[in-house]
Amino acid sequence: MRPILLAVLLAFAGAVAAQVPKQAAARIKEIGPVLNPEMIGEMFKLYAPLMPKAPAGITVKEDLAYGPDERNRLDVFAPEKKPARLLPVVIFVHGGGYVGGAKTRPGIPFYQNVGYFFARNRAVGVNMTYRLAPKNPWPAGGEDVAAAVRWVQQNIAEYGGDPERIVLFGQSAGATHVAHYIFDKSLQPKDGADGVKGAILQSGIFDPAAAPPGPNVEAYFGKAHESWHAKSLYGKLQGRKIPVFIITAEFDPPPFKEESAKLRDELCKLRGCPRHTELAGHNHLSEILHLNTADDSMGTDILGFVRFPR
Repeated sequence: MRPILLAVLLAFAGAVAAQVPKQAAARIKEIGPVLNPEMIGEMFKLYAPLMPKAPAGITVKEDLAYGPDERNRLDVFAPEKKPARLLPVVIFVHGGGYVGGAKTRPGIPFYQNVGYFFARNRAVGVNMTYRLAPKNPWPAGGEDVAAAVRWVQQNIAEYGGDPERIVLFGQSAGATHVAHYIFDKSLQPKDGADGVKGAILQSGIFDPAAAPPGPNVEAYFGKAHESWHAKSLYGKLQGRKIPVFIITAEFDPPPFKEESAKLRDELCKLRGCPRHTELAGHNHLSEILHLNTADDSMGTDILGFVRFPR
């Protein structure tokens, strides 16, 4: 299929029926739209055995510093053989409710699965971690995305990545931080020359007042709720107009689905509707753990966007 036709077909994708493994499908449905430590732990246990061994021909450089903080670290996943033409780059930003999470977890293959997925599909994957609340409240997440983008622009060519073809990919709290960067011009270079060509926002929150209530939200956005209006991204959507791909899961908790739908609708009013996909049979965590399993039905859409952002 010719690339232009593929991109057009992907642009009109609606719900994606990713093939949830039988070992997980019934349990995901039984748990329903829940997000808590028990669900997270169970999803890691369900999906860890489904991850293949590290693919051959991929090199991984771990814990490269992109900033001064101990959490300003990233991993680069790239083909061992340097390509004749520089490859697109995907910077993945993990979730964790603003107060937790990491690019890797000891003893389980997450979120290395994301970096490996892109590296084995003709892209360079970059998994970053970032400073956390309460020690580092808003706008630390967006600032760290900005710092990682600067590092990638300056260094990624030596790994075979194209510094002028960067796609940001954030999941959950990571999607908040990616959206903060792409919609808030104060975080971007004054000339806009950062190489970012698109953004994937998976199950994010874009207004702190719409987040599932909890101490983690106040830890990051502040206890003074009257300050939250200025931290909402809905007043910044008229900024730089890069392509956006919004992804949700069937069993996402309602606030995440509602926020994604609101962002889609607001962008539709301002500049044409972004791509928006809901992953059937998935929940808030399986939607990202599924990447790089034997089933690529979800990954195909993501790769289409990485290669042809529109």
